[in-house]
Amino acid sequence: MVRFWIAGLIVAASLAGASHAQTQPDFVALTPPIDFSHTGYRGGGVAAPVMPVLIWVEPGEGDDTDRILAALDRAAKAKPDAEGRRGTVLLAAGEYQVQGQIRLEVGGVVLRGAGPQATTIVATGVDRRALITVGARSGTADASTGVKHQVMGQTPVGTVRLTLETTEGLGVGDAVTIRRPSTAEWIAALGMDAFVGWRPETRLNWKPGSRDVVWDRRVVAVEGRTILLDAPLTMALAAGDATVRRGPSASRIREVGVENLTLLSRHDPSRPADEDHSWTGIAVDRAEDVWLRNLVFEGFVGSAVDLGPDSRRVTVQDVAARRPVSEIGGLRRRTFYTAGQQTLFQRCASADGIHDFSVGHAAAGPNVFLDCTATDALGDSGTQESWATGLLFDGVKVRGGGLALTHRGRDGQGVGWSAANSVLWNCEATVVEVRSPPGAANVAVGCRGERSGDGVLEDARVMPGRDFHRAQPQDPASLYRMQLEHRMGAGGPAALEPAAYPVEASAPRLTEAEVAAWRTATARPVVSHPLTVEGGRFVIDDQPAWRRRIGFAFFQAQMIPALAEASGPFITRFAPGLEGRGLTDDLDAFAAGLKTGDVVQHNYGLWYDRRRVDHDFYGSPDQRDGEVWGPFMELPWARSGRGRAWDGLSKFDLERFNPWFFDRVARFADLAEQQGVILYHKLYLQHWLLESRSHYVDFPWRPVNALQATGMPNEVPAAEVFWDVSDPVRRDLHRRYIRHTLETLRGRPNVVIGLDPEYTGPLSFVRFWLDEIAAWEAETRADARVALEIPKDQMDAILDDPARSQMVDAVAFHHWVYRPDGSLFAVQGGLDKAPREQVDAIARPQDLADGADAGEVRRVLWRSTPAMRYRAYREYRDRRADLVVLNDDDAFPGLSRAVEATVGAEARASLRPDAALMTPTGGTWASSASDGAMLIYSLDGAAVALARPVEAGRALTWIGEGGVVDAPTPADASRLTPPPALAGRPLALWIAPAP
Repeated sequence: MVRFWIAGLIVAASLAGASHAQTQPDFVALTPPIDFSHTGYRGGGVAAPVMPVLIWVEPGEGDDTDRILAALDRAAKAKPDAEGRRGTVLLAAGEYQVQGQIRLEVGGVVLRGAGPQATTIVATGVDRRALITVGARSGTADASTGVKHQVMGQTPVGTVRLTLETTEGLGVGDAVTIRRPSTAEWIAALGMDAFVGWRPETRLNWKPGSRDVVWDRRVVAVEGRTILLDAPLTMALAAGDATVRRGPSASRIREVGVENLTLLSRHDPSRPADEDHSWTGIAVDRAEDVWLRNLVFEGFVGSAVDLGPDSRRVTVQDVAARRPVSEIGGLRRRTFYTAGQQTLFQRCASADGIHDFSVGHAAAGPNVFLDCTATDALGDSGTQESWATGLLFDGVKVRGGGLALTHRGRDGQGVGWSAANSVLWNCEATVVEVRSPPGAANVAVGCRGERSGDGVLEDARVMPGRDFHRAQPQDPASLYRMQLEHRMGAGGPAALEPAAYPVEASAPRLTEAEVAAWRTATARPVVSHPLTVEGGRFVIDDQPAWRRRIGFAFFQAQMIPALAEASGPFITRFAPGLEGRGLTDDLDAFAAGLKTGDVVQHNYGLWYDRRRVDHDFYGSPDQRDGEVWGPFMELPWARSGRGRAWDGLSKFDLERFNPWFFDRVARFADLAEQQGVILYHKLYLQHWLLESRSHYVDFPWRPVNALQATGMPNEVPAAEVFWDVSDPVRRDLHRRYIRHTLETLRGRPNVVIGLDPEYTGPLSFVRFWLDEIAAWEAETRADARVALEIPKDQMDAILDDPARSQMVDAVAFHHWVYRPDGSLFAVQGGLDKAPREQVDAIARPQDLADGADAGEVRRVLWRSTPAMRYRAYREYRDRRADLVVLNDDDAFPGLSRAVEATVGAEARASLRPDAALMTPTGGTWASSASDGAMLIYSLDGAAVALARPVEAGRALTWIGEGGVVDAPTPADASRLTPPPALAGRPLALWIAPAP
C-alpha cells in the first residue's frame, strides 16, 4: 500500500523555490527514515581486526595456486578464538601466478600481502572465474528453520520493531530471516506487469516471487509479541506483507578478510578488448563480517569486487580499480557491485568503469557507498537491477557518468523500478536522476550535476541571479557519519580510518614439501566409466547408456535466479557474477546429478544478446549500443577486439576460437567420463540462419559481424550459402572449426559428435563434414564417435556410401516418421527451410477433412504408432548390426531377438525397403535385396499379400516369439499364410535367396 509519509516529502520538495531558507533538520527529515550506519563489518562502527600471521608464503616456480591454497588450508585448521578468528596467511613480496582460483571457505582466515606495491597476485589463463572467492563452498538457499511468523500491523520503513502473531520459538540472540514476498498485487500496483512488446509476460514483466526482499537480522529483545532487530528494515510493511522465520537465509562463514595487495588479471596485450581472462577480482557470497581493504585491482573484465546476494556486513575500504580490459558492453565493468545487505564501500576509486558503483537485484539493504570516486566513467552508477532498497550514496563523485535511482524501464530485461527508499547525499555526477516508485521515496540532497526527477530536493536559498548558491552541499557533510556518530558516539566514525599493518613477528614459512603433501591429500581419485558400443547399443559399465536426453530451453526469461532455473542446464551459458541452474552452471554439481543412461545434448546457443528475443520489429529492433542482455549463450568463435558488430561489441575473428567455450565443453566431457554419462556435442545450430531476422542479425558469420569476408548474405535465409563449401573462404573456416572441435574433445571417450539439431542443409556439406573427420582421424590416429541426425534421404545416401558409412556410429530419426497408415513423411534437405517450416505438411488434405483439429491431427501423426516406430527402428537395425539406433523404439523385443538370431547380420544388411513387393500398411512392410532375399514383417500376425509371387523352390522361414517354422513355397505364392502356431502374433517372414 502507499505510505503517506512520502506526501510530506513531495510537498516539501515543491517549496524548493520559496524565499525562506531550509534548515539542516529539514533535509535530514525528508530522507527515508533509515539508519544507514548499520552497514559494514559487524554491522558498522567496528574496525576490522589486524589478525596475527600464522604462516607466510613466497612465490615459487610456475603456478602458485597450490601454494596459496595449501597455506589457507593450514590456517583453516588452526583453532579459532572466541570471536571465530584463526589468523592470517601472509604473502611475502613478489608476484604470484595463479592459474586456478583462490578460495577462502573457512571462517576466521585472512589473506594478506606485504602491500599493494609489494605483493601482486596475477590471474593467468583464460578462465572467466573470480580470482578470489570468499564464502561457504556449499549452503542451502534458505537455511532458516521452524514455522513462519506473520508480521502484524503497519510497519514503517526503517523500523527495528516487528509485531508478530506470536513470538513463540524466538529468543534474544536468534538469527532470523524476514521475507517480503513480491506478490502479483504489489507488482501491479507498481505497474511492473504492464510492459508492452513481444512476449512481455516472460521477457519483461515482473513475475510474482521474482523480486522478494529478504533481510537477515538478529533479535536483540523480545517484548511480548514484538521483537527488536539489530538493524533496520528498508521497506514499509503492511499487515500480512512479510514473514519471520528463525535462522539465517543462507549458510555463511564469517570473520574473513583480504587485504594489502594487488590483484591483476593478465590479458593479451595485442587485443585491447580481450575478455579471455579473469572477469572478477574478489567475489563474496555466503559470508558475513568480511573486510576487503587496502587493495588495488587491475585489468579485470567485470568487477573488482562482487558482493553476492548472500553476503552481509561487508566492508570494502581503500580499494582502487583501474585499467579494466573488456568490451564496452552490458554486464562488463561493474567495478564495485553489491547485491547483498549491510555492505559498505568507502574510499573506493574506479577508473574507466561503466557502472562503477552499482547495486544489484532486490538488494535488501541498507547498503552504502561513502566517499567513492569514479573517473572517466562510461556509464551511470546507482541501482542497475530491480528494486534495491535502502541505498545511500554519500559524498560519491562520478566523473563522466551519471548517478541514478530511477525507473529503468525495459533495460536489462525489465529492470523497471530499480531503487526504493534510497538517498544520494552531497554527491556529484554528470547527470543526477532520481525518481520515486509509488510508496517508496528516493531522494537527492545537495547533489551537483544535471538533475532530474521527482526526488531531487533543491535548496530553498536558491534565488534568481544567485547561482553561487545552486547545488550547495548540505549539512551534515556526511549523512552516514552523522548517523554513525549519533548511534555509537565518537568511536563510531573512528572505525572508518585506514588500517595500519605492524611489522610482523616471525612465523613459519610454508615449505615445498608441505605443498606436495597438500596436493596428495586433496587429489581426486581417477575415475573412468567409458562409453563403448556392444551389440549395436551404447553401453557404459554394462548398462544402456542412451536413455534420457537432457537439453535446454531457449532462454527467454530474465537473468534472475528465481526465474532462470526453468531454462535447465546449458554448459556454455555465461551469466557474469551468477552461478546456478539456468545461469552459469556449476558443471561439477550438474554432472553429479546425472546417472548412466543420461545424455547431455549440447550445441552452441541462439541469441548471445537476449535483446534479440524481441521479434516485434522486422524480426528484431536494431540495437547496436553494446548494452547486451545476459545471460550470454557463448559462441565457439572469438571476438577480435576490432571493429563493431551488430550488437555493438567487437567483430568476430572466425579463425580464432573462444577458449572459455571450448574449455567448458572439454571439462564437461571429462566429467561425463567420470560420472558414466554421455556428452552429445553438435557442432552447429542452423536455427540462426533461417526464418526470423532476429535469429541472424548477430550471427558471427554475417558480414557485419566478422573480420573475414564470408560471402554470407545480409538477411535471412542464409543457410544455403553457409553450407556451401565451394567458396574457399567458407570451406577453410568450416575446416578450422571442425578440426578445433575434434582436437578439443580428442581422447575423451564419452563424447558423441553430431552435426546440427535442425539440419536441413545439402548432402554435400554432410559429406564434407564426414570427410574432414576422416582426414583428422587419419592424421591423428584418434577416433571420433559420430551420430547422424539429418534428413532421411541424406542419411540413407551416407549409409549406402561404402567409405563414409564407416564413419557413422549411430543414427537418429530427424524429423521423419512413418504415419500410422504406413506412409512416410520426412523433411527435405537443401531447401533453405527449417524443419518447423516443413513439419506441418505431415497432415494431408484427407487427414484434415470434416473440420478436424489440425493441431491435434498433426500431433497424432507425429506420435504415429508403436508398430510404425518399430518399423523405422528395424529398418536401420537390420541394415547394420553394429549401428546404434538412437531412436530405440523396440516395442517388440522378443520378435527382434528371434529375427536377429535367425537371419544373419550380413544377410539383413543387404535389405532395403521395397514398396513394390507389397504396399506397406499400418502393420506390415517388406524389404528385399538384389539377390532376391526378402524380409517381411506382419505385426498382427496375419497373412501377407505380395505384388509379385515368390519364386518356386524358395525356402520360407516364419519367425515369431513362439519359435521358428520353416515352410515350402505355397501354391499361391502371392499370398503367404503363417503357420497356426505363430499366427495372430507379431512375426516376420524370411525368404532366403535362391541357392
